[in-house]
Amino acid sequence: MTRSVAVRGEPAVELTLELRVNTDPEQAAAITARLLESFEDTVGVTLTAKAVQAGQVVEFGPPLRIEPGSRRVLMHGEVLEFTRLEFDLLLFLGRNPDRVFDRVTLMEQVWGLSGGNGRTVDVHVRKIRGKLEPVLTPITTVRGVGYRFDGAGQVLIAD
Repeated sequence: MTRSVAVRGEPAVELTLELRVNTDPEQAAAITARLLESFEDTVGVTLTAKAVQAGQVVEFGPPLRIEPGSRRVLMHGEVLEFTRLEFDLLLFLGRNPDRVFDRVTLMEQVWGLSGGNGRTVDVHVRKIRGKLEPVLTPITTVRGVGYRFDGAGQVLIAD
């Protein structure tokens, strides 16, 4: 895996990581996601494969506000802690309400990961739900397909 990273206006640095592990593709995707997240937390840079657009705040009814510019999720004005992968997944689903995405598509579109059967997405959706419930349950499982952020009528996307 090779990623280019620019830190605070400095020139981009290309990082290459080669890791060989005998495991199934789903475990490989989960390991990759965890390694990226751990590296980002340790070094303090973001290695997103898909750029998260600043602006375009997502509001879901009165309680939930997702602010991509500051990478904050607020519930009734209180900041909730989300990992990078959880935040990116919640933001993506929130920006695409009432649309069903399968797990593999979410891994590719949100995190830039390919391979595996997408069970990593299940884990992150469960963690997101744990942080939002019981106040909100906007993410619905569409059995045999994937996930959907419900409530297009309640979602407001603003700059």
